[in-house]
Formats: sequence, structure tokens, C-alpha cells
Amino acid sequence: MTNPIRILPIVLFANLGCQPKPATTNAPAAEPATTPASKPTKFAEMSHEQKEDHMKEVVNPELRGVFAAFDAEKYKGFGCKTCHVNDVHHPKDGLPKLALSGGGFEKLSAEKPEVMKFMAEQVVPAMAKAMGEAPYDAATQTGFGCGGCHAVE
Repeated sequence: MTNPIRILPIVLFANLGCQPKPATTNAPAAEPATTPASKPTKFAEMSHEQKEDHMKEVVNPELRGVFAAFDAEKYKGFGCKTCHVNDVHHPKDGLPKLALSGGGFEKLSAEKPEVMKFMAEQVVPAMAKAMGEAPYDAATQTGFGCGGCHAVE
């Protein structure tokens, strides 16, 4: 008896040639579709329109879930205005300013440990991914971190 696992690739490959050919039409060729692969993956490289679309289609839905998991009641109305407070163009102009230098990070971590843990472990990685950046690395001081959304001193 022949091993069915050895025959499966042959059967699958053979069946590929049995697929019906698409019908040809005399319709004019359509403009090539914009594919996700043709879009810049880093937020900073996007046009203004692409940035708006990316915020609506990627950032908002992904971060809404992150914030809802942390505090569903507080963030039940999560949307653009959660970060773009008072309709500011950039969140740095509306979100709280963070004093992180000179022991500020440690002080804030002691005062608000749950929020700081949530931001560091959930928000920063999710935002970094959504923005096409690496999460902040303290050793190299590169990547997306608190200063991506907050004014930091």
C-alpha cells in the first residue's frame, strides 16, 4: 500500500493544472490597484492622506482594543480624541507632558505603577508596531516610546 502522505503533494500539484482558465474579455485594462506592499510601512514616510487613513484603519482599532482591555469603562469611547485631545493636530500638544529625566521616570513609576506598566508593556509595543517602528530601547535611546505621543522633558 502506498503512503498517502507521499501521494498528497503529487495529487495537489496535479490538480493545479485542472483549474478552469479565467475567461478573457475585451474590457480595457484597469489601473493597477494600490497594494499594501506599495504603501510605506513607516508612519513618517506616509503622505498626509495615508497617515489619516492609517490612523483610522490601523492605529485606532488596534489601540482601542489595548486600552479597552486595560480599563473598558474609562476607554469605552476610545477614538481620535482620546489622543488628539481638543482636536490638536499632534498628541504631544494635548496629552500630558511627561517629566522623565532627572529621576522623573522613577517618580512617575512609583506614583502610578499600573499606568506606567500598562504604557510600557502594552501601549508602547502596540503603537510602535502600528507606526512601523521598533519599540523604544533605553540602551540605544532609539525607537518609538513615550515621546512618540507625549511631550517629554
